[in-house]
Amino acid sequence: MAQQTNNLREGLLAALPQPENLAAYREQTAALLAKHSRALRWAKSEGLIFGYVAMAFLWLWLQNLWHLDAEVLLIVQILSAAMFLSAGVASVHYKIYASQVATLKEIKQAQLQILELQASLNKRDGIQ
Repeated sequence: MAQQTNNLREGLLAALPQPENLAAYREQTAALLAKHSRALRWAKSEGLIFGYVAMAFLWLWLQNLWHLDAEVLLIVQILSAAMFLSAGVASVHYKIYASQVATLKEIKQAQLQILELQASLNKRDGIQ
């Protein structure tokens, strides 16, 4: 069991970038998190747009200002229900994606801290 744990540890440490590339890794991490931040805003907007469209169809259905035929009214009801379902799915997708991005931020922070510690240990030991 100890050998398997040691192999796992070595494998995880080998997957980390080297301390020499710390500045480049910071820039890549910042760019990655910015990309996910923009995507997260769009995912939130998607849910809001579906919700507003669903409310518009619901208002159209309830007001019936144009005295719609039964067939058209049925289509409006179906579209309203589909938009509410889409809004719910998009909102759940946003929440899941937001938690994934938060976890990614924590992981990247931990990786950067490990790299900084490795770099400081290498400097202290005189290894460049």
